[in-house]
Amino acid sequence: MKKILVVDDDQDIFNLVHASLSAEYDLTWASDINSARSEFSKEEFDFIILDEMLPDGRGSEFCHYVKQELKRPDLPIVMLTSQKELENKLNAFQSGADDYITKPFEPLELKARIQARLRTSHSGEANIMVKGDLRFDLSTQALSLEISGVATPVDMTPIEFKILYLMAKQEGTVMSREVILTEIWGKSNFVVDRTVDQHISKIRKKISPSQYTIKSSHGKGYRFLKERD
Repeated sequence: MKKILVVDDDQDIFNLVHASLSAEYDLTWASDINSARSEFSKEEFDFIILDEMLPDGRGSEFCHYVKQELKRPDLPIVMLTSQKELENKLNAFQSGADDYITKPFEPLELKARIQARLRTSHSGEANIMVKGDLRFDLSTQALSLEISGVATPVDMTPIEFKILYLMAKQEGTVMSREVILTEIWGKSNFVVDRTVDQHISKIRKKISPSQYTIKSSHGKGYRFLKERD
C-alpha cells in the first residue's frame, strides 16, 4: 500500500483526506513542518499532501527541502491550500510542487490527481530502492547516503554497487562467498573468494556513516543489516 504524508495543521482537513483515501493508501498526519521532517526521517513516503501556511513555516519551504536538499525530485508533492493568488501558485511550483489544489476542495478530484501523479512517477520508482539512509538508483547504478538530512553521493565502482544492492535486497540473510561470486561474476569465472572479501571491506568503509553495515558470519559469509541489530 502506497504511503502518503499529509502535512496540515487542521485536523478536519486530515480527517476529510483520510475518509477519501484511507481505503487505498496508508496515511500519516503531521501538523507542522518539524513533525513532517521527523516523520520523513523515519520512513519512506510515496506522496506528500502539503499545506502552505503552517505554524512553524511555509509548506513551500518544506517542499524545497525535500526536492532540493534531500534530492528527491521524484517524490510527488501536491500543495493543498486556501491561497488562491497566482503569486502563491507560482512560488509553490518554483519550490518543486507537482500540483496545486485550493481549499475548499473536492475529495474525488484530489484522489484522481494523486492517482495520476503516482502513475506518472511509477516507472521512475521502479528504478529506486531505499534502505533506511541508503538510496539505490538502479538506472544509473548510483548510491547516495543521507547525512544530517542531506543526500550525499557515495563513490562506488559498478561491482561494489552490484554487491551491495544484491545483499540489501536480502537484508538479514547470510550470503556465502560462492553465492556472491555466482550472482555477480557468473558461474563461469576465475575470481577467487578473496576478491569478495576485498570488495566487502571497501564497501564497509564507504558506507560506514550509514545505519546499515555488512557483517561477517563466521564460516558462512556476509549479511547486510542495521548496525544495531
